[in-house]
Amino acid sequence: MKKMLSLLLCCAALLTACDNKGSAPDTGAAENSPLTLNVLAGSELKDIEPLLKDVEQATGIRIAMRYAGTLEAVERLQSGEQFDVAWLANNHYAMLVPAVKARIFASERTMLTPVVLGIKQSKARALGWENNPNITWKDIAAAATAGKFTFGMTSPASSNTGFSGLLGLAAALSGKGDALEEKDIDAKKLAAFFKAQRLTAGSSGWLVDAYIKEQEKVDGIINYASTLLSLNRRSDLKEKLVLIYPKDGIVTADYPIMLVNPAKREAYAKVIAYLRGTAFQQAMASTTLRRPVNPDVQVADLPAQSLVELSFPAKLVVIDAILSAFDNNLRLPTDSTFVLDQSGSMEGSRIESLRAAMLSLSGSDTTISGRFARFRNRERIFLLPFSSVPDASERFDMGDDDKSNQDALKRISVRVNGLHASGGTAIYDALMQAYQEAAERRSKDPSRFYSIVLMTDGANTSGAAADDFIRWYGELPESNKGIKLFPVIFGEANSAELQRVAEMTGGRSFDSRKSGLKTIFKEIRGYQ
Repeated sequence: MKKMLSLLLCCAALLTACDNKGSAPDTGAAENSPLTLNVLAGSELKDIEPLLKDVEQATGIRIAMRYAGTLEAVERLQSGEQFDVAWLANNHYAMLVPAVKARIFASERTMLTPVVLGIKQSKARALGWENNPNITWKDIAAAATAGKFTFGMTSPASSNTGFSGLLGLAAALSGKGDALEEKDIDAKKLAAFFKAQRLTAGSSGWLVDAYIKEQEKVDGIINYASTLLSLNRRSDLKEKLVLIYPKDGIVTADYPIMLVNPAKREAYAKVIAYLRGTAFQQAMASTTLRRPVNPDVQVADLPAQSLVELSFPAKLVVIDAILSAFDNNLRLPTDSTFVLDQSGSMEGSRIESLRAAMLSLSGSDTTISGRFARFRNRERIFLLPFSSVPDASERFDMGDDDKSNQDALKRISVRVNGLHASGGTAIYDALMQAYQEAAERRSKDPSRFYSIVLMTDGANTSGAAADDFIRWYGELPESNKGIKLFPVIFGEANSAELQRVAEMTGGRSFDSRKSGLKTIFKEIRGYQ
């Protein structure tokens, strides 16, 4: 009996330790140790993990990383979530949020990499950009507007590269030499530029993988210079990319590590001293191709010209206006299909979680990340619930402004609240129906980003099997392929099977068993 009670107490402790972000809060003895720094880190810092053992060996301090996108990290700091330090690509946005700024007791840069354009060498030559240090964002925008090249970029609301690329472009096109104001945003030129965008993504790393798969269809990508230099080393890259450092200015990620918990100042100081020291800076530069902040460390592959750093907007309202304008007016509009499992196994908390996740996209989530994840102006949304058989898909059209969108959002909310759990699970019948309908729409209107989100909590029990879907997809004409599928794994769903299907279409799978369903749905919006 004592053993059983102990086991139950351990299970309860573990369940209490799990938060809706999929990582444990800092409640364990090791996490609270003065020899541990609990770090809220930008997701692109996963490439630093191999070097963290050296940090611990040199300083005696263990680094425990918890990853998040830029806006999500700011939101978590704003909410008061407990971390010892935050380590993001930059702290520009964070320092404009009063509640976050008040929590930052110290900040030190650790490494550098600018956000630039990487373009195929043949295209750079054709445009006269190879070995040309005088190219500006205005030149790049003019070429994109004229249809002379295409590119991929991450979502500014999900990833720092898209965020920095958009702000840099907006500042350069405004013609201002100082901090950008809302009135300075040249929406017409920005919208013309983004007509050349062919790839979108929620993270810098996934954008690179997507570019590799579609490199014959896209001329280049906007990303970190270090990421592009690493990409040029890959054997599966068919044509090297020329890095364009716009003469009129760039935005550089400087990866500040910020002290949030003043009780850990001593450990923070030890880690900072090591991170800025020669050993780490040399290893970091060699491993990640980011630039060192230590002047004693020299690296190759730097541009010959001096770089102009663009001023960052000084007001939060300006940044929010640029992000909102991008989502709602500047970027290519989207066509998003949500294939929603309402089989009998979804009864209870699962169907409630699904409703809450979908309603958050309809405007119920007013957090920072929620505001930029909601359904956008000009978006076409299709809901296709399924159980033993798929329902007919229902279409909802977003307009050009909030007022005209209220009717569509109300209709979506009514449909979502009407979801009810019963019957079996015909995953692949529903997917084939959704895909075929989306492909038909794309053939008539190719100037959109098309995607399909699947949410299922169980194994396929009715209709076509996974192999049937894979065979069916393989037999499609090439012109009908490439609509990305994003399965959300929930409950007892077959993760390996769904991941296989996602990768075949160029998409990726998400596991809501590690993060809350609402969080996953917001993350997916960066890929739509």
